[in-house]
Amino acid sequence: MDQKIKSPFINGWLVVDKPSGIGSTDIVNIIKKKLGVKKVGHGGTLDPDATGLLPVAIGEATKTIRFTENLFKTYEFTVSFGYATDTDDASGKIIKKSKKRPTTKEIRDSLQNFKGLIQQLPPKLSAIKVNGKRAYDLFHKGQEFQLSARKIFISDFEIINRKNNDTIDLKVICGKGCYVRSLARDLGNTLGCYAHAINIRRTEYGPFYINNTIALDKLKIFEKRKLLKNIISTNILLKQYPDFECTEENLKVLLNGNPIKLTNLNYKNHKFAWTHYNGVPLAIGKIKNFIFYPFRVLNILKNENNL
Repeated sequence: MDQKIKSPFINGWLVVDKPSGIGSTDIVNIIKKKLGVKKVGHGGTLDPDATGLLPVAIGEATKTIRFTENLFKTYEFTVSFGYATDTDDASGKIIKKSKKRPTTKEIRDSLQNFKGLIQQLPPKLSAIKVNGKRAYDLFHKGQEFQLSARKIFISDFEIINRKNNDTIDLKVICGKGCYVRSLARDLGNTLGCYAHAINIRRTEYGPFYINNTIALDKLKIFEKRKLLKNIISTNILLKQYPDFECTEENLKVLLNGNPIKLTNLNYKNHKFAWTHYNGVPLAIGKIKNFIFYPFRVLNILKNENNL
């Protein structure tokens, strides 16, 4: 298990179980106020109606948010058949109807076509920019616009439960840029019956898991000291990359943002790598010809006993 923060200096990840009806940015603002810190950000936006795992970076951990972008995510959701909406979920206006309801076998067979690298058209109610403006802003203003299909990767797509003919519960493991609402819409179109997504819940996100989250109601009532016990080490996202121990000789040079020469010949070239000193993460950078070039220095070591 990752080391928990024991220092009054706050750097790390707090993983929240976001309820429906609140935005991801709202969660960030609550944590800022609760902990009294300025540097807070989240990885992987969840729609206001969606629930589940929202990883929130605090302090120097915000410098590692970029490394959440390519992580695989797991969602559980329900597809509601017979109605297409203009938002691809239950919050939108119904634009198409069908009396047809697919069989479970038809659904299972159709899911095979959604695995691997596929093209997906994002929903119009999304944060994608169109000529410099967010799609959801244009949508709310009633302006006409077109989005382009994008390549996404689906690692797995499976049936969880079929309670009735109108719905089916599914689980998907997907990569960057995948919209669950679009999956529901496209599945319905493929089956010739129209559909939209409901009850979207994220249960996994890279090294983060739903059973390690803190519920929003507890987040609001916990004292600061108790809340700190739930913060996960800054380096949790860095463990996927090569790492090395910085020598005391190179410590000052590195913390000033300057490159250092490596004595470990196992590392010649790497696009991403990170270094630490006595277990404390110091910097993220790249290795080229046995030289480490930092592009993000983490000011954690200055806070004694931190991580």
